[in-house]
Amino acid sequence: MKDSKEISLYLDTATKALAVAMKCADKVKSYDLGNPKCALERTHLGIKLLCEDLACSMVDIDKYYCLLGPGSNTGIRLGLTIPRTIYALNPNIKLFGIPTMELLTMVAPVAALSDRNGNIFLAHKDEKGVTTYQRIDKKDIPSLKKEEAIVVEEKDTLANEELASQNLIKVSVIDLMMKYESAFKDFSSDEENYLPEYVLKI
Repeated sequence: MKDSKEISLYLDTATKALAVAMKCADKVKSYDLGNPKCALERTHLGIKLLCEDLACSMVDIDKYYCLLGPGSNTGIRLGLTIPRTIYALNPNIKLFGIPTMELLTMVAPVAALSDRNGNIFLAHKDEKGVTTYQRIDKKDIPSLKKEEAIVVEEKDTLANEELASQNLIKVSVIDLMMKYESAFKDFSSDEENYLPEYVLKI
């Protein structure tokens, strides 16, 4: 049975990683679920393991955090569907989302993601906090100007390979989700603007 401790669930099904994490008071547990192509099969198993580890159930989850894209279309859809399942059990659950690039640029002003073909998408955040996006074809990557630093997901193999000559900051997205949860937007009463975000995919 749930006590007064708040429970938060974090889900990264959108990037080249596949990971889940849960926070309950001072207890934090996370799982790397392996191949993101197996997101549908493994995500629910990951959530089940987290609940077992922290002695809770899905009905006990108070807050849910996920990525809104760009990223895997299937993964983003999955990430947006799971809170609906929880909502059926707990209609008071709070829904939080953040664009993937916005999360990455919390670390440094420039971030990169790759698509399946090795093309690169860059995000540049200026001093006013405005982010612009740029798509760079794989063939043009060698001529990319040297950036001071570029944030990349540690499991984004293509981005790490194609940008190897750059100064890379390799990060765990699930760790960033927990660290910067205050940067997420609360969509709890704004669901119509939460769900369409999955179209911002690569």
